[in-house]
Amino acid sequence: MKTMVIEVLLAAAVLVTLLSVVGMAVMRDPYQRLHYIAPPASLSAALITLAIFLQRGFKPESFKALFTTFVLIGMNSVVTHAAARAFRIAEVDNWHPDKNEEVPIKPSDKVIPEKNP
Repeated sequence: MKTMVIEVLLAAAVLVTLLSVVGMAVMRDPYQRLHYIAPPASLSAALITLAIFLQRGFKPESFKALFTTFVLIGMNSVVTHAAARAFRIAEVDNWHPDKNEEVPIKPSDKVIPEKNP
């Protein structure tokens, strides 16, 4: 019975990931596609971690999987934000940071000052 539950959890994780891939493929623009990054990084990872706990019990490898899931969930929002910002910068002509906005710029980059209206 335990083996069957583990297999169902893993199958559900794969299904969530495949549905996310299909969702990304049919969306119109990158901003809509960003919404489909989260389910594999959070739900699928949690299902796989649960399957590992059922299989191995409270062993070190189970807690490593739990830690990895927490890192994936935490980093998902950072990666999504960074990707959205990169998409926005790429689509806007002559994008320049606001006056007080901190942006990593190489010393060789030329910064054009903003015109005050």
